[in-house]
Amino acid sequence: MATKARKSKKKSNRIVLIKKANDLIESRYKFDIWETRIFLSVLSQIRKDDQEFQSYRIRYRDVINVFGLKSGDSYAYLRDGARSLMSKKFVLNYEEKGVKREKLYHILRTVDVMQNGEEGKLGASNNEYIDVVVEDVMRPLLLQLQKNFTAYDLQNVVKLGVYPIRVYELLKQYQSIGHRKIRVDEMKIMFEVEDKYRLFGDFNRWVIRPAIKEINKYTDLLVTDTEKLKEGRRVVAMRFAFRLKTEIELAEMRGEDIQQLSLDLINDEAAAVEQEMEDEAEQVIAKTEKDQLFDRFHHDVIDRFAVTPSVFLHLLDKYSVADIEKAIGVTNRAKYNQQITKSVAGFFVKALKDGFTDETEEKARKEEEQAQLKVELANAFLELESRKRAAINEKIKEVTAKRSKIAAQAVSKLRSDPITSIFIKTKEEATGRKLTLEDFRQDRALVDVVKAKIMELAKEDFTALLAEFEAEGKVLRKKGKG
Repeated sequence: MATKARKSKKKSNRIVLIKKANDLIESRYKFDIWETRIFLSVLSQIRKDDQEFQSYRIRYRDVINVFGLKSGDSYAYLRDGARSLMSKKFVLNYEEKGVKREKLYHILRTVDVMQNGEEGKLGASNNEYIDVVVEDVMRPLLLQLQKNFTAYDLQNVVKLGVYPIRVYELLKQYQSIGHRKIRVDEMKIMFEVEDKYRLFGDFNRWVIRPAIKEINKYTDLLVTDTEKLKEGRRVVAMRFAFRLKTEIELAEMRGEDIQQLSLDLINDEAAAVEQEMEDEAEQVIAKTEKDQLFDRFHHDVIDRFAVTPSVFLHLLDKYSVADIEKAIGVTNRAKYNQQITKSVAGFFVKALKDGFTDETEEKARKEEEQAQLKVELANAFLELESRKRAAINEKIKEVTAKRSKIAAQAVSKLRSDPITSIFIKTKEEATGRKLTLEDFRQDRALVDVVKAKIMELAKEDFTALLAEFEAEGKVLRKKGKG
């Protein structure tokens, strides 16, 4: 009996991954609690390999069980929630060529419910379900998600209210970082409460603080600190610090036996469940190159410039690391010099898109260009010298072929030269004999002086060749000066 009970408990704790594109999490929409439960119930039925939406059946008793509700509640809540969800939409903001736009996504295509007044009739209990079909336009936001998405276990949000779920998802996006700064006005827009909570105090009292309380009490995240960021006396943003709860903290939160948890962690069945989660959530843990860049520039772009994460993720698709670093530098200096009259975020985005520059950036660019030019010129001179030596060798072969005695004449001239004669005598003393013409051909130092003397003796044969290479060298030297 004990074994059976443990297996039953494992089944109830099975991980059900909810996956959403980050754009969807940061979109503008407002659901009530039943609309939220219905949407989450739909997402819980989507599989990672689904390429098309199915018709999703949501049974009233399943919603009651999953969300821990009282069974006395009426099917009418489910029916009315489905009907109202038909009229709701997600609004995604984006920018195109400097113009702000928004795209509206209708959520459900069809809803099939039991009519009002049918409750209590014979066979009605078997019809306490709804069938919904999701609009195909929602596919890129929910299906085949490979990057820029957030996933979490449904178990973490079943006891949360509407706003706590929204805050939880926004923090969950930054789970690997452990902190997130969010502008207050942007949160109000996302939650569609700009008119309801005009004052920050009201928004904090009725939205933020209750959300943190519920997140800490019911989810796998623990918010350890919140900081109010001000411009003057006005709170414009909040920075949340948070972490994942430990296995022990989660067990205590869910009222599980801590001793049994320790046994379960080394039990084969528990290990299999953990492996299932790792397999399904593999893409959540693994960071793409884009994610790494997002983390790298997060402090400057998101925290300091207040660019929204969704906008910055789009920019990462279009611009290089060098472009981003340049825009950050220009924005930092413009901000320091008080040259930004409006939005710092807007300035950064425009600086990135339009390739803004300034005195420091221009100086750095010129220095980089000069350094690059020096390298290019050095390589060009080396290549020129190599070609010159090869051409001279070929010409010497031609000259010695036509004038067979010119090499001997060159050696004779070298012996009578005051400087080279000393060098030759030193070589002869070292070898104990007089150097032959072959010795001059084999010794590298002697070869070079012989070649130079041949060129002097047959000057007319080398004039045009040397002039050609001198002209090329002059062009390179002029390029270096200019």
